[in-house]
Amino acid sequence: MIKKVKIVRRKKDLIIERFYRPMTDFIFSFLIKTKITPNNITTLSIFFGLISGIFFAFGDWLHIILGAVLSQFSLICDLLDGDLARTRKLGSEYGMWYDMIATKLFKYFIFLGATIGVYRISKDPLILIVGVVAIFNITTISFISNFRSFFKFFKSHTELPEVKNFYIPFSFLTVIFLDIGAIFNKVDWVLWFFAIFGTLGWIKQLYSAYKLGSLNKS
Repeated sequence: MIKKVKIVRRKKDLIIERFYRPMTDFIFSFLIKTKITPNNITTLSIFFGLISGIFFAFGDWLHIILGAVLSQFSLICDLLDGDLARTRKLGSEYGMWYDMIATKLFKYFIFLGATIGVYRISKDPLILIVGVVAIFNITTISFISNFRSFFKFFKSHTELPEVKNFYIPFSFLTVIFLDIGAIFNKVDWVLWFFAIFGTLGWIKQLYSAYKLGSLNKS
């Protein structure tokens, strides 16, 4: 009889539990029997992100749908590496750092590919600027968010919805938005969205940090 392994998880994953956990639990039941390490899974998430970005770069609807599917594999890997690390007690400072870098990389590859793809179809140079700004905004928001943990006054703060066990991870939010845009063949709209509201997003983060820091000082 195969011993059932209890998956050790972080709290506040309700939205992920509903949509992704049935699939990740199924995959996990096979992974736990192998010698695959959490870092292997993290590397795989980068690989899926890179291939997804290449498909997005073609620009036509069929390829961006394939890119959207592969981007979902990146997200699934992003869940599995943590589950595997916690269950096998293989967590390490390097593993946490590598996972954080991987999340940035696969988002970068996907949005870079999307920018190239939209430009190839539209031939509009403006979209290159929009894409670069969107990538900059996404990277900056992630950068500020990751640095929260180093400062007590800012550590527990988030700009995203968070009520009890409900919250939306930013990495999932960005990729899911892009995938929805791919389904409706409106990737350019997603780039414009993150170019405009992403700018407001990191400005709001800086303002929140300033306010919280001022209160903490007093």
